[in-house]
Formats: sequence, C-alpha cells, structure tokens
Amino acid sequence: MMTKDTIHRELTAVAELIVSARSALARNELVDIAEIPVKVREVMGSITDLSPEDAVELRPMLVELLTDFKDFATDVNAKIADIEAVGGPDSRASTAGQSGA
Repeated sequence: MMTKDTIHRELTAVAELIVSARSALARNELVDIAEIPVKVREVMGSITDLSPEDAVELRPMLVELLTDFKDFATDVNAKIADIEAVGGPDSRASTAGQSGA
C-alpha cells in the first residue's frame, strides 16, 4: 500500500510525464506515453486505500492532473488535425487503414 506522500510523488511524476509529452509533441517528436496509464491505475488503486482525510488532501492535485490530461488530449487532437490538413482529405482514411481500424 502506498502512503499519501508516495502517491503525491507518483502523481507529480505523472504530471511531469505529461509536460514532457506535450513539449515533445510541440517539437514534432515522438514520445512514449505507455507508462502513464499504468502509473495512473496504480495510484488510483492506492488512493482508495487511504483514509478519507488523506484522500481528500490529494483532490486538488488530481483535479490539476485531469486538466493536464485534457490539455494534452487537446494538443494531440490539434496535431492530428494539422497532419490531416497537410496530408489532404484522404489522410485520415489512409492512417486508419494502417492502424488496422
């Protein structure tokens, strides 16, 4: 079981990963974000083990992290739109075909 302080450190690490991913995306660089969902699942499971008093103290950090995720998703969607605009109207169809969708 993680302590409140450990959870705080893990949430900070996830926030830093998101900042790095957003920066890389802005520089048109690839970034591996596979560890983010794993860390989030671990932390969320641990939060439920905390006392209500300790868990509520983490709420502001969780709200901020959710905002970071939303901003990152917006950035990703904008980047996809930019790529599609450069690739023309058929770029989404050809990309979907390559991903197996």
